[in-house]
Amino acid sequence: MVRHPARGRRVPWRDDGAPVPRIGGPALVLGSFAALVLVGVVFAPTGSTLLAGSTSLGPVMLGAAAILALGVADDIRPLGAITKFAVQVAIAAVTYVLGVRVGILSLPVGVVDLGPLAGPVVSVLWLVGVANAFNLLDGADGVAAGSAFFSATAIFIMSVTLGHPAIGLVTAALAGSLLGFLPFNFPPARAFLGDSGSLVIGFLLAGLAVEGSTKGPTLVAIAVPVVAFGVPVFDTTITLIRRLVRGRSLFEPDREHLHHRMASAGLSPRQVAGLVYVTSAVFALAAMLFINPGVRSYALALAVIGLGAGLIARYLRLPELNELARLAQRGLLQPRAIALNVELRRGAERLAEARSLSDFQGALAILFGRSEFDQVVLVVAPAGERRGHARSWTLQDGGFVEQSPTRGRDEWEVVCPFDGDCWSGELHLRRRLGRRSLLLDLNLFLDVVQPALNQAARRIAPTGVFGA
Repeated sequence: MVRHPARGRRVPWRDDGAPVPRIGGPALVLGSFAALVLVGVVFAPTGSTLLAGSTSLGPVMLGAAAILALGVADDIRPLGAITKFAVQVAIAAVTYVLGVRVGILSLPVGVVDLGPLAGPVVSVLWLVGVANAFNLLDGADGVAAGSAFFSATAIFIMSVTLGHPAIGLVTAALAGSLLGFLPFNFPPARAFLGDSGSLVIGFLLAGLAVEGSTKGPTLVAIAVPVVAFGVPVFDTTITLIRRLVRGRSLFEPDREHLHHRMASAGLSPRQVAGLVYVTSAVFALAAMLFINPGVRSYALALAVIGLGAGLIARYLRLPELNELARLAQRGLLQPRAIALNVELRRGAERLAEARSLSDFQGALAILFGRSEFDQVVLVVAPAGERRGHARSWTLQDGGFVEQSPTRGRDEWEVVCPFDGDCWSGELHLRRRLGRRSLLLDLNLFLDVVQPALNQAARRIAPTGVFGA
């Protein structure tokens, strides 16, 4: 069971044509299991600890075995994305019934007890989500396995600290298997995880994290697993946002994951793997800091998370993050935007009531006196006349002064035409390049102000504009 790298979609850098083992899941699981059995036989206390923890370990192991079988089947003969996802959901649901459950959820309003309705949904989403997060991350040599090693280290420390030695032993065995697998998976890879490997790693870590965080402080139970899986969770979240925003299927593959963007930024395969390792280690450190209660620990953990996010942002320039930041900024400025829209409507009412050029310009001066535009120019001309017969005014110090400035090369403008029976005009709204995003709703401007300009132009006689 091998893959030819030149044809494999997950190894874009290998082109020597040499066959590479593509099913790493069984090797990882068997390696972990063999280590546990050996240690349990040689050291009786270890065997007793594992037996004592079988109640919590059993459901996780059964679910992982089913996921492993699914992954092997997919590696041998690819299954449809929807079919594979449905089977994963079914396995996660059975695992929930057997006892692997997420009971609480942290929200901005506080900690919520999920109860019997939301609990199963969140638990299944957690198990399936983390499994697929590591599967999506497995798109470049050494990336998923290395990230999983640091995540497993954090879960191991959490489990031992919170008094779950059996969970800690299994997690340590998994971390050891990952560490042993890395030399073969590091670029250029001599063995691949395959779906059997990445899915079972994610599922195991998700289940072990749930079981290992029980009886711990609420913040620890919630924050440590999420932060420990920071890199794959971040990658998956951005992927979902990207596909939803673009109207694409959630199951449609693309080449815009974190490792793809790192490669596009000019990093070599080894540099990509190294950067993912460093970032994963930073998130794992942050997760471990949450284990020690205290304001200082939490503050330091948040600072470390910020460092990890900074490492990602430094090399990726993700448009999804930029758009989310823009929306967040606009949300903070929404009260100001609402005030501007209200002023637009009031200004439109004043324009519609104008009966002279003076009233017309006065209404515009009030409307744009504190606007976001750097220059407001009013241009009018008799109907049917050439541009040379036009008159121009510029808004200055609360009033219009007759002059016709040209638009600078560092400015953009919105031109709003309007027409009366005997004269017409244009309103030029100019703004320098490089300023922050415009809060003014231009669609609303066209809907309410432009009709008011037309109405005023039809009412005001041309003699009031151009003289007798």
